[in-house]
Amino acid sequence: MSELDRAADLVAKGDVVAFTGAGISAESGIPTFRDPGGLWDRYDPMRFGTFEGIAREAMEHADELADYPTEMKAAFFAARPNPAHLALADLERADLLIGVVTQNIDGLHREAGNATVVEVHGSNRRRRCISCGVAEEISREEYLAGMDRTIAGLRTAFVSSYQSLMPRCRVCGGPARPDVVAFGEAVKDFGQAERLAEEAKALLVVGTSGEVYPAAGLPAYARGCGAVVIEVAKGPTFVQADIRVEGEAGRVLPEIVRLALAAAR
Repeated sequence: MSELDRAADLVAKGDVVAFTGAGISAESGIPTFRDPGGLWDRYDPMRFGTFEGIAREAMEHADELADYPTEMKAAFFAARPNPAHLALADLERADLLIGVVTQNIDGLHREAGNATVVEVHGSNRRRRCISCGVAEEISREEYLAGMDRTIAGLRTAFVSSYQSLMPRCRVCGGPARPDVVAFGEAVKDFGQAERLAEEAKALLVVGTSGEVYPAAGLPAYARGCGAVVIEVAKGPTFVQADIRVEGEAGRVLPEIVRLALAAAR
C-alpha cells in the first residue's frame, strides 16, 4: 500500500483535524513570509512586523512603509481557495473532518466552506478596535478598501499618525487594526487548537515547515494524545510524521480526499 493509500485509509475513518501553514496558501498565489524572497526577507520584521514598528515607520518613512501594504494587497487581492482548501471543506461536509487549525491569516479556509476553523495567528478578515477591543468580521472587499485608504494616506506628503489612517470601529469610532498576531504577541485560541488535537484520530498536516512555535508543537501534541500524523509537503520539513505524502497540496490532498470519501461510503 502506498503512503497516499495509507493516508486515505486513515482519513476515511474520520475524526480528522487539519493543521495548515503557508504552503497551502502559496498555491493560491499568497507568498510565504519566511522563505527566501518572502516578505520578511525583504522587509525587516522588527520595523514592519509589529504595530508599534509600523506606527513609527508611518511617521519616519511613510512612503517606504506604503510599499509593504501595497505588496500585501496585491497578494491577497487575487487569492482564492485552491483545490487543497476545497478538499478540506469537502471532508468536513462529509463529517470526516472535525476542524481546521491554521497558521494562515488569509481567511481562505472559511471562504472555501470550512465552518470550524481555528486561526491561531488571527485573520485579516477581522478588525479589532484598539480602543474598545471589539472585533468584527469584514468582507474581502472591506479589507481591500481599508488597505487602499491606508496606502493612499501613506503616499501623501504628511501623515499625522498611523492611527489616523486606520479604519474606524463601528461601535465606538476608534481606530481598528487587522486582528492578526504581530511579532511578540501571543497566538490566539491555542487552547481550542489543542482540544481539537486531543479529539483527533488523525492529524493532517499540510503546508507547514514545523518551525514556528507554539503552533509547530501541535503534531507532537496530537501524537501524544493518540493521533496518527499524516503530512502532505513538497519538500523537507521539521514535522515528525507517521505517514508522509510528497507533492503539492493542491494535487495530493484532493486525491486523498477522493479516495477517503469513496472508502467511507
